Amino acid sequence: MKLPRAKVWLALAGLLLVLLVLVGWSRESGPLERRLARYRAAGQPTTLAELDAWYARVPDSENAATALLEAASAWRPTGSTNVPGSLEGPRCPKRGEAWPAALLEATRTELASNALPLAQMHAAVERPRGRYPLDLRAGASVSFKHLLPTQGMIKKLGLEARYAAETSDPERAASALLAMLGVARTFEEEPLLISYMIRVSMIGVSVETTESVLSRTALPEEQLRRLQTAFLEAEATNHLMRAIVGERCLALDTLNWPAPKMADLFSGLPDGTPPLVATTLAYLYDGSGLERQDLEFYVEGIDQLAEAATRSRSEMPACLPVFQTHIDRLYSYFWSGWLRPLSRQQLPLYTRVFPRELRWVATLRCAQTAMAIERWRLAHGGALPAWLGDLVPQYLPAVPEDPLDGKPLKYHTHKTGYVVYSIGEDGLDQGGAQHVDGSGKTHSNDYTFTVAR
Repeated sequence: MKLPRAKVWLALAGLLLVLLVLVGWSRESGPLERRLARYRAAGQPTTLAELDAWYARVPDSENAATALLEAASAWRPTGSTNVPGSLEGPRCPKRGEAWPAALLEATRTELASNALPLAQMHAAVERPRGRYPLDLRAGASVSFKHLLPTQGMIKKLGLEARYAAETSDPERAASALLAMLGVARTFEEEPLLISYMIRVSMIGVSVETTESVLSRTALPEEQLRRLQTAFLEAEATNHLMRAIVGERCLALDTLNWPAPKMADLFSGLPDGTPPLVATTLAYLYDGSGLERQDLEFYVEGIDQLAEAATRSRSEMPACLPVFQTHIDRLYSYFWSGWLRPLSRQQLPLYTRVFPRELRWVATLRCAQTAMAIERWRLAHGGALPAWLGDLVPQYLPAVPEDPLDGKPLKYHTHKTGYVVYSIGEDGLDQGGAQHVDGSGKTHSNDYTFTVAR
């Protein structure tokens, strides 16, 4: 007689429970508790309540975040489908290309109609600190309602910067670029990986917009100096470390989950697996000691990331193989990953964190160097430096290091301008060459900052 599949699964789950008891999987909690004690001694949070308090409250009069959200809610689109960056609108012209008259007029109308919220955005980023209305005590259920409007603000300020460059208003263009970096700065203290990724993306858009602006107009010395300082300050923060600590808190909160909620950790079971099996496995996971073993494995890996985050950027690549070896242990036996569902779900997601960190740092250093080149250019009648060493020490204390290989950034001039670049993740020097894909986007295997003017 053939048993129903559900009964087979339950029988297997029961057998697994017996085996776990027989082989003594349940272990003492000492290793995990010792790690928690080290975190607390270092002043780092270990619970969601502590994490929420770690993201310090800011008085309303000083809070850039709430002022930005108020400005975003006041924006009223004109409804024109000819505004770049709108839902149905066209893309901005490629770097160095002039804008069609209709595009300019639609953009002028959009910006003029929203002059007040635009001014509010500029004023908001002058406030010294930022804290968005997050309740981190909610853990994995936390609401991120502020992400969409803040990303929208980056687009609007970028549109203002490009429009100002096109209409020969370099002061306004520079002010909008600085405001973009100011919006990104409001995410520096938000201790979650998604916030880190959003901030990195905002800075990337700011750098790309700066390329476009400089390819249409020269900026004044004072504004170039301010942008150079802003790019340098953006690199100096260690938002990554805060994000890692926050992710660790979210994982540690699983200790407080009831078994039915833990069933979510077994969502990767083969197709056709009855839901009751995931619930049964969750009870086994909770009651057998596997949960603590899983957490110990997870925090061992996350601590490797945290330690790497304290290193210089040029030392980070050497840390990645160690972390990858730890992840590979999840798959040393066919059942290893299933006994560590939290680690299996989360740790592989972090393998792209350091490559992304190195990319945005390399891009920021290229932007810093480009500001120095533009300052040289102003002081030398439009001429470009022969090599980056010409910028030292008046415009740069030293040629910035490429975090991908530890060598100085590269620089080439061309007929219409120049490119500053890092060798990129593949480790190959492509000369800063770029290519355009089928959708019209420009790409390069190197990480570049290109000005064509």
